[in-house]
Amino acid sequence: MARPLHPDDVVLKRANEAQIGIIERTHADVSTHDPNPESLEAEPIKHDRSIAQPLFRKFKRDGVPPKGTVLVRWQGQEAAHLVEESKLKLLDRSLLIGDVVKRKASDAESGVVVNTLTKCTLQPMCDIKYRDNHILKGLLPPAPPSPGIRKTATGTPAVIPDVPASELVCIETPTEEDLLIYKDWIGRVEGVTSKIALLLTDGCVAEINDELAEHADGGADAFVLGDIAMTKKGHLRTGRWIFGQYTPNTPPIGTVVQVRHVTVGVSWLQKRIGCKSEVEPPSVLEREELESEDFCIYDRTRKPAELSTLPSNTHHGKQSTTSNSETEVQLSQRMRFRSLPDALAKYPHLPRIDRQSTRGYDLNLFDVTRFTTTVTVQWQDLSISEESSVDLVPDTELDDEHAAWPGEIAHSLDVATVPGMKGVEQPGRVGVIQTVDAGERIASIKWAGSAVVQYSVDDGEGRTGGIGDDGGDSADAEEKTEGRVLLTGVIGVAEGESEEVSLYDVEAPASLNVRRGDIVLVADPTSTRLEGLEEGSEGHDWVGEIVDTCLDGTLIIRLGAATKARDVRLKREEVVVAIRSDGTDDDDVGDGWEEGEDDEYEDVANSVGLGPGGLPDWHERPGEEVDDHMEESDGNEDSEADELVATYEDENGQPMHEDEVENEDWESEDEDGDLEMDDGVPQQIPRTSKPATPPETGILKTTTASDPTATEPPESYLVLSTDPPQSHHYASKPLVANPTQMKRIQKDHRILQKPNALPEGVYVRTWESRLDLLRVLFLGPLETPYSNAPFVVDFLLPGNYPTEPPKAFFHSWAAPQSLGGGGVGRVNPNLYEDGTICLSLLGTWEGDKGEGWNASRSTLLQVLVSLLGLVLVREPYFNEAGYEHLRGLEGSRRASGLYSERTYLRARTFVITALERVPGVAGEGPKGLEGLEVVIEHLYRSPSGPRLLGKVVEDLQLVLEKSESASGGGGGEPDGLTVMSRGVCIPLRRVLERLRGLQ
Repeated sequence: MARPLHPDDVVLKRANEAQIGIIERTHADVSTHDPNPESLEAEPIKHDRSIAQPLFRKFKRDGVPPKGTVLVRWQGQEAAHLVEESKLKLLDRSLLIGDVVKRKASDAESGVVVNTLTKCTLQPMCDIKYRDNHILKGLLPPAPPSPGIRKTATGTPAVIPDVPASELVCIETPTEEDLLIYKDWIGRVEGVTSKIALLLTDGCVAEINDELAEHADGGADAFVLGDIAMTKKGHLRTGRWIFGQYTPNTPPIGTVVQVRHVTVGVSWLQKRIGCKSEVEPPSVLEREELESEDFCIYDRTRKPAELSTLPSNTHHGKQSTTSNSETEVQLSQRMRFRSLPDALAKYPHLPRIDRQSTRGYDLNLFDVTRFTTTVTVQWQDLSISEESSVDLVPDTELDDEHAAWPGEIAHSLDVATVPGMKGVEQPGRVGVIQTVDAGERIASIKWAGSAVVQYSVDDGEGRTGGIGDDGGDSADAEEKTEGRVLLTGVIGVAEGESEEVSLYDVEAPASLNVRRGDIVLVADPTSTRLEGLEEGSEGHDWVGEIVDTCLDGTLIIRLGAATKARDVRLKREEVVVAIRSDGTDDDDVGDGWEEGEDDEYEDVANSVGLGPGGLPDWHERPGEEVDDHMEESDGNEDSEADELVATYEDENGQPMHEDEVENEDWESEDEDGDLEMDDGVPQQIPRTSKPATPPETGILKTTTASDPTATEPPESYLVLSTDPPQSHHYASKPLVANPTQMKRIQKDHRILQKPNALPEGVYVRTWESRLDLLRVLFLGPLETPYSNAPFVVDFLLPGNYPTEPPKAFFHSWAAPQSLGGGGVGRVNPNLYEDGTICLSLLGTWEGDKGEGWNASRSTLLQVLVSLLGLVLVREPYFNEAGYEHLRGLEGSRRASGLYSERTYLRARTFVITALERVPGVAGEGPKGLEGLEVVIEHLYRSPSGPRLLGKVVEDLQLVLEKSESASGGGGGEPDGLTVMSRGVCIPLRRVLERLRGLQ
């Protein structure tokens, strides 16, 4: 079976193995699925003839390669190609230190890459002939060269295979994205301007600005040593001559023998801890600054003269897990040997270019033509193995909030308010993950008795607590998540006993954790050291790289920019992460040591969504043909609609407002009669649903309360004469109504109160005085993780309704803290903890054109049906934006099961919360359930009702019995519905006992 391909894989074309390319998009990698991919390309995308045109046109719209295809960029070709996977052969999978991998996509266990060993095939410098009578030394780009330039057959040395990358050094420095240090600041290189010295065919050397030359293939990329550069004679004549002088007969082409950087553009990121200056260095560094002692490029390949023997380096067993970065390798990268004499002794056929023939310049340069990588992986059970990179796959479950790896900091879920500190909370225990049984969702954790982790909690009005209760930004704030800001994270050293815990009973926040390869700032390197840091050190010893995460909670930091590179062991609170190796720097909030405003949340509409009528906007409807001629959006989608305005007439031919137009679901005005209006407030309201016979006319039924002892089932739709409860999310919004809006609101109510209009399991409550407010109970459908669980949503029909869609708020209930077990969090990709519901019909997700709310056609009933049928589904994992097409793929089965099992757990706690909030229980009252108390009581506990509480308990008991049997060897992979992991069974047992107590 062919290995699945992933982005950045290096592949060969089976029909021509000399053709090498890089994978850019795959069917399964959602992160690569930007729509309209051709808009990002300089050349039109090409495709295999075997790929059908309709599929190719669809790809050019949605950016998702059809199943079995990938987008490849071949070396030497500017245009990207959509290619069938079967026509490709995997050469290497580029894995870096800190990457999380699996042996197979379906495996439960994953591991972290702790070291890499890359072996390269090198192409030495060649003889390049220009116009048949001029010879240069150089290396040509993969693309075909310009006319008159070619390699000679006799002057092309054989490639040198199996050269370890550790023996090589990249000569392209600095380049964009390099990390640099200047004085007390670190930054990232944004651009470089240079001058290049050309060794001409007559042996003279002239220096010109690099923008005055182009590559042998006509390209204008940055130049590196060994390139062939073409220019104009006029540029040579006015250049700076290093050897010789300008001769008109000398061709304007030469070998680049020197690159002298003139300026470097920098984006400044962080400053040294303790630095008093608030003024950043200039955004462009000049030559004088580049040559000063204050400037250096951070070199991750620098190692201590003797690799560290710190005690914590061998805590994982006999084999050290300290990471040692080697030169990062890419195709066509220009290299030279760290020690040419050693290389000449090791590789007998290695050619050597004498400096006397090149005016003293060193042109012993090589291009990487191929490479293979072997990696060392530390697995979650602490075992260590060496694997070929092509035998591993990237872990696609990194968004699993209950995943953990050895060395991570975790804390218990019993977060409580700190006495005397308003708005500050802290967990009861903090520890370090030792080992993880990923299949059973169980971890061994060593508690750190002296650790202190404190959070500032949002008070609901955007204010957070902290020292002094000033509600401002904390100087130590790093991350804000769901209204919580990390204030203090002091871990110390974990020296307690290890304990086995469920992964659902602990949290490993990103703000507390780091990974190998992260760049950190050291706080006072002379006074807070544990081991390895010397007094009076020189160089940039305040910045380093994490090379090991120890099981006692400490870190091994490599001070690669110090005068003498060395490893030190520090506590986590003694460093601040400056640059995360996984590229999530933008997710961090605050600088960690200096005051600054918290980053704002991203708009949730950019996360998830459904299409019209609730259909996922990425979902191709059954029977719907793809429009092969669809044009790309130019931002003027409404222009045609503005020109062709629809008009409406009634049965008498009189003009009608579009809001009065009836659709197939609406009753006519003549059927029910206009409701009398008094200052915009309806005097009559819709009839209740499910009467004995469909109503023709008459007033709508109202009630002040329902009889708790009644034996009749509660109405699906009911209008209450009481005031709307204060717990309704929109209760404080004033009623803004006009006759047109109220007519439309009445129509929506008439639709809801029609017999059998509402789906089974949906209960709507509204208020006589506020028909613009609704509270809806959704009962979780059977055979889903939501089975028989209650979900409450508040709706507001706003003042300009129906021009504006309804507003909705989801009551996301946190589980009682005594239950623990991961009861806090989302229950669906479309339902957020802050109450947001992401749905195109609600305008909270921007679907395709025409998929949102339509004032003349969309109804509130459509919204309710969508929430029940297309959000509360069997496999909610695939509701995530772009995940629909992952169904059936090997890598998504386990991820879907894990999402479902934690959803099942949280849905069971919703039952507890609802029952404990009805009157007379726990003294709390029906907060968030007013209007639905009788419905809840009838559904779950009333003798005359369906007694769903008993069914929930029975179902949970059966699930636990089957899951525990499977865990003991009875078979059955966790699916999140009938079989669960042992880790989730632990909190589910607590939930079961709580539910039994409510019976």
